[in-house]
Amino acid sequence: MRKTIHSLIFLFLFVAFAVSSVSTVSSVTGEQKSSVMITGYQVNPEVPMCNDLGTVTVTVKNMEPKSVNINEVQMLSQGIKVLSDSYFNPGSLGPGGALSLTFTIKATCPDGIYYPKVIVNGEGAQSIRYSFPVTVDSSPLTIGVKDVPEDIFRGERAKIELVVGNSRPNNVTAVKIVTEDKDVMPSEVFLGTLSADDSEVATFYFTPQVKGDCVLNFKLQFKNGDNYHYTDLSVPLNVTESKKRAELILTGIEVESMPGMNVYKITGDINNAGLEAANSVVMKVGDAEGIEAMQPYKAYFVGLLNADDFSSFELNVKVEGNETQVPLIIEYKDEDGILSSEHEYISIESTQKIVSTGELPVPMIAVVIVIAIVVIGMIAYSWKKR
Repeated sequence: MRKTIHSLIFLFLFVAFAVSSVSTVSSVTGEQKSSVMITGYQVNPEVPMCNDLGTVTVTVKNMEPKSVNINEVQMLSQGIKVLSDSYFNPGSLGPGGALSLTFTIKATCPDGIYYPKVIVNGEGAQSIRYSFPVTVDSSPLTIGVKDVPEDIFRGERAKIELVVGNSRPNNVTAVKIVTEDKDVMPSEVFLGTLSADDSEVATFYFTPQVKGDCVLNFKLQFKNGDNYHYTDLSVPLNVTESKKRAELILTGIEVESMPGMNVYKITGDINNAGLEAANSVVMKVGDAEGIEAMQPYKAYFVGLLNADDFSSFELNVKVEGNETQVPLIIEYKDEDGILSSEHEYISIESTQKIVSTGELPVPMIAVVIVIAIVVIGMIAYSWKKR
């Protein structure tokens, strides 16, 4: 009897365990055979950098031959911050229908791999969970000097090549290099999209106007998704004087006062003491307070000046107030067509001359009249005495 009871208890426990197992398998099988599934996801940017804003788009698809209502879709994550709210009652999916939902995220976390989770709650208490990896990598683009001339001369164009490399695991867009240095052309080079592990070369031309040490500053800009990122590059250079370039100097300067209020004529010679020709040489009066270029020679076109050549010039200027220095600008182009300019200052108080107009000045006329009166008086007195 006791064995029978034990056998019944054992049989009861076995049946209960079997029923529980079947129930569990049925539950798991029912979850795997849910009528909705996550069939894909897309992260933009593909690999966020730290503090980048991005999006995650998931596709929910109805796998059943009947319509299914979606009650809620939400996204949860540890590490990556989810900025979007859950989608409540996003709609009904027909047989084979799909729905794409986008969540906004922010990578407020250190570099690493994270696994956000999407939860879809359907009708009839159906629920699915879908995890996917998101890699956060803050590696920047690199920028450096590829080639720069060993010698850089004042007034001569130097070619500078910079290289940009993408060591990131994803493509970046809107890549460009900009500079605010007025002696560098162009001011911006656009490289566009740069693939992972790829590089591009940007070419700039530097035409320094002064000698000595200088630093060229460049800024690399690119987009990771919709996020802008920047990297700075400083290039130190030493500018020296070339012995081969054109060298323009002024000689024989004369300043003459002309009829009119404070109008002067400046004449002289411009000489090329360098070893290269100067093209399209132009002399003109510089801008300064109280200084105004006048007709007929506001500017004087000299043209080509070969090495050891010279030419005369003439300029007219009006000087107001107490100004005693007139700025002159010499502009010319080298053999590459690069425009250069030099500045000279001419004094108008120590070199000025009086131009004869064919008429005697008023003081001199008065002296002549006085002398004439004295002579006439002396002649009249001698006649009277006789």
